[in-house]
Amino acid sequence: MKLRAGIILAAAALTVISAAGPAYGICAVDSGVFSSVTQTGPSTWTYDFSVLNGCAPNHQQFLTDFYIPYFSDAGISNIVLPSADTMSTTSTITWMDTIEPGNDLFNLAGAGVIDFQVTASPELEAGPNQFAPGVGYYGATGFSFTSDFAPVEGPYAILQYLPPDYVTTTTLFGDPSIPGSPDTIAALSASATPEPGTSALLLVGLCMTMAYLNRRRLARRP
Repeated sequence: MKLRAGIILAAAALTVISAAGPAYGICAVDSGVFSSVTQTGPSTWTYDFSVLNGCAPNHQQFLTDFYIPYFSDAGISNIVLPSADTMSTTSTITWMDTIEPGNDLFNLAGAGVIDFQVTASPELEAGPNQFAPGVGYYGATGFSFTSDFAPVEGPYAILQYLPPDYVTTTTLFGDPSIPGSPDTIAALSASATPEPGTSALLLVGLCMTMAYLNRRRLARRP
């Protein structure tokens, strides 16, 4: 699976982790959620995730949440989180998960989200006398759940708070593996289908192009 390479990158970055400091032994700049899937029974799959909030020494963004789509028919259970981290920084870093069935972050019909939220207690210092929610340059493994369905490629999202005020946010999107339940496949298929208006515009554009080329051909005849 192509996403396994991402896990190797994340594992390498995790060997030298800093929450906000300016010096890094390894500086992995890309942020992302990485996944692997193992079939653990005739109709059971275990989904393992890791997350990496990339480093930016001069303008470090802070990670507070990452999201995976949630469909009620996917049979998701046994959600596991990393243990509290008391070693990487002077703060204690903990993760929580919340299932939000009505959160339409991914704009997929019938989908909510699983929200994985990270906190540092006390808050970490992003700069001189500047504190920020979440974690800075940081990675974590140990997220998992089980499902009744084999994987398909679906989206994830990462919420980051940006310097200098750490009030402005941005959301990054990507495509790890998620359970391919009937509702999941239907929603992903629908999102990949052009809207009727878009299809009509494409057809009009094609017709106009063909008409233009036909006029040029006729104009060149002696």
